[in-house]
Amino acid sequence: MTSISGRVYRIVSAGSFLAGFLLVTAYHVRAETSATASNALNFFERLLQFPQGMTTIDLLLLGISVTAAFEGLDHIAKNWGVWWKSKQIPVRGKHLDYFTARDVIYIGFSKANTAPFTYFYLSFAARRCPWKLTEVSATNTLLALIALFIAFDFVYTLLHWALHVPRIYGYIHKHHHHQKAPSRAAVDAINVHPIEYILGEYNHLLALWFCQSFVVPVHGITSVVFLGIGGMLAALNHTRHDIVISFMGVTIYDSKVHDVHHRIPQSNYGQYTMFWDKVFGTFRDYNPKDRVNPEAQLDPKTGKSIEATKKEYSQRLIRPEEQWPTYKKETTQFHNGFKVVKLKE
Repeated sequence: MTSISGRVYRIVSAGSFLAGFLLVTAYHVRAETSATASNALNFFERLLQFPQGMTTIDLLLLGISVTAAFEGLDHIAKNWGVWWKSKQIPVRGKHLDYFTARDVIYIGFSKANTAPFTYFYLSFAARRCPWKLTEVSATNTLLALIALFIAFDFVYTLLHWALHVPRIYGYIHKHHHHQKAPSRAAVDAINVHPIEYILGEYNHLLALWFCQSFVVPVHGITSVVFLGIGGMLAALNHTRHDIVISFMGVTIYDSKVHDVHHRIPQSNYGQYTMFWDKVFGTFRDYNPKDRVNPEAQLDPKTGKSIEATKKEYSQRLIRPEEQWPTYKKETTQFHNGFKVVKLKE
């Protein structure tokens, strides 16, 4: 896809998505304003009465909103390094330059199941968490947020370790490790086996239930913030951006650590923090002195390794003779009956 057609594709896709979102929202608002007082339930009241309470428009609007949030989060994570001028993590493992049919299917499954998961998560939060602003406190926000991340990563670390057990690894988690140098943010993050995606995502719901039931009260806003921050950190884990979050000299989050896991799988099983890896003795720190292969680095234009980009470019140089006039050329020469054309980008 050329740069011009690529821009047109992105503009048309974004425009059609925005138009659809505005259309559904406008229809939804109009339906609500024209409804009677007896059935004009707010969104969370309808959420609690699923499936009778929620209308088709409700479900459609929820799905569109979740999809928009996912794409927005993915865009932010991909461009984080550009906006904040963060350092880039050198590529040391083999980058997955091309998706297979299985990759596309798994990514599609994960995206399709994000909205249903969000529905169940919000449905639980609507039932079990307070939502009034007057009920906000340091306990059910800051303390609860810390508890949620610790609870989530405890189960996730054990789950992730179990997925690396040799008898299980080849059936589920091996697929995710085809990518040894993540770069596509949320897309690489959700490129997992469906079983792994379900277990990983619903672990958020398990953490919310556990904390709300046994540890600390969780405000509804906190539950949403937990999901949003978690999604962003998971996406940043699968970029080349060097992101470190520290508090009082203690490193809370480091994107390089998950990059180490993709190269050295028997380490760093945590998703958001390395707290439990340090407790269990599976933590492995990032070593900036590890060998770097120049050909494995990513081309900023294509997003693929330099090696793969060179191969693509060299293949484009040779075209059948009847096609060569359609390309802008700098130099031409004959090669086995073909004219070699150096294309201008």
